[in-house]
Amino acid sequence: MKEKKTDMEKEMMMKPKAVVVDIDGTLFEEVPGWTMEKDAWWVEETLKMPELEVGIALIKVFKDSGFKLVFLTARGQSCKKNTWKKFREAGIADLVDGMYHRPTVWNNIASDQYKRFMMKRIMKKYDVKFAMDDAPKNIEMFESLGIKTLDAKKWW
Repeated sequence: MKEKKTDMEKEMMMKPKAVVVDIDGTLFEEVPGWTMEKDAWWVEETLKMPELEVGIALIKVFKDSGFKLVFLTARGQSCKKNTWKKFREAGIADLVDGMYHRPTVWNNIASDQYKRFMMKRIMKKYDVKFAMDDAPKNIEMFESLGIKTLDAKKWW
């Protein structure tokens, strides 16, 4: 006898499975020392940061396995143009299914708080199976939401 699926189970089956991916320290080396006063300098420095090959390879494997890739970064809106430029240079711009940069009004809010807020929105659209991040507080936040998280610090 078949069991009836709950509304939540039905909703999860309809959502595409996804991986939420951080950028700095996960796909590219980090530029240390961001402050609001140094934002313009920091944004330009992001263009110089080398790729983290393992992170790039992992998102390609996830994409090839049918996952949607949603990028959730604490990079501010001022870095959007450079993010896309860097993604094109790395050959991953066509892998993006969603991209969320931190709004300016959130600049003084901790990364894990911003990302937790955004995850509520992302999880309405996607069945998030995995996350990739390098910050311990962000990893803890993802895991508290029941999301298996790959710690990017293990590949740099």
